[in-house]
Amino acid sequence: MAHAIAEPDKFIHFEPAERAFIVAEENEAALSPSNHLDGSVPRRILITGAGGGMSRGINETLASAGHTLICTDVNLAAAEAASERVTSSGGQSYAYPVDVTSEDSVTELAAAIDRDFGGIDVLVNAAGLLDRKYLVDHDGSSFDGVIDVNLNGPFRMIRHFAPGMAERGWGRVINISSIAGTTGYPYPSYAASKAGLSNLTRSLLLDFWGTGVTVNNICPGVVDTTMVIQAVRDQVKAKVPTENIIDPKEIGAYIEFLLGDAAKNINGADLMIDGGATQVFRLFDDKPESFR
Repeated sequence: MAHAIAEPDKFIHFEPAERAFIVAEENEAALSPSNHLDGSVPRRILITGAGGGMSRGINETLASAGHTLICTDVNLAAAEAASERVTSSGGQSYAYPVDVTSEDSVTELAAAIDRDFGGIDVLVNAAGLLDRKYLVDHDGSSFDGVIDVNLNGPFRMIRHFAPGMAERGWGRVINISSIAGTTGYPYPSYAASKAGLSNLTRSLLLDFWGTGVTVNNICPGVVDTTMVIQAVRDQVKAKVPTENIIDPKEIGAYIEFLLGDAAKNINGADLMIDGGATQVFRLFDDKPESFR
C-alpha cells in the first residue's frame, strides 16, 4: 500500500526533480521519530546488492509498504532491473551504481544521494560474497576479497551514511549477516566476515548512543535464492526444526518491523531467522578431504 505524504501543491522538491524524494513541511513529524508501532511511516531506504536474489524479495516487501527504495549494486544494470521491478509494480525506486569495496565509489554515491534525496533514513547492507573455499584452498587475495565485500563494505557504507541519520535524529542500519557468523561454517572467509560484522555492529552502538539510530544484524539460515545449492536444500528437513527454507520476503518483513516504533529498543542484535537450526543442529556436515 502506497502512502501519500502531502497534496501535490505542498511538495518540497530536492533537485534534480526526477530523482527527488518529496517531503511536505506539514508532514515533517511523520518522517521523524514517531509513535507508530509498525513500519508504516514512509522512509528513504538505500539497499546495497539490490540486484541479488535475496534482495529481490526484500525490495518487493519494502516497496509494497510505501517506502522509497534506492537500489544500488556494483552492476548498474542489475540495480536498474531491480528498480524497474519495483516501479512496474507501482512502487517508487531509483538505481545507482556502487562498488562497496571502493572508498571513492562509496564517496561518490554518498554525494549523489545527498544531492538527490537530502540523505537517507535506512541503510540495508545486503551486498555479499560467498567463496566456497576451504582453508586449504584459500590464498591471501581470495580471503581478503570476501572480507572486503562482507565486512569492509558495510563499514564504508555506514561511515558515509549513518552520521547523517544521527544528525536528523532517526535512522536504521540493518546488516544482512548470516548464522555462519555465530556457528562457524565450512568456508572460513565467509564465516569470519559475518562474525566480524556482528562485532562491528555492537561496537557502533557507542558511536550512535542517544542519536535515534539503531544498528542490527539479520542473520538468516537457508534462504531460497539461486545461490543455495541443491545439496543444502536437501538437508533442510533433516537440519531445520521448522523444515522450512526461508522466503526472501520474510527478510523484508523483518526489516519492515525494525523500522517501526515497536522495535526502537532492538539495538546491537543478531536476529536469527533460521527455523531454529542453530539451536539444535550443525547445519552442514561437509569438511575438506584433507582434514578427514
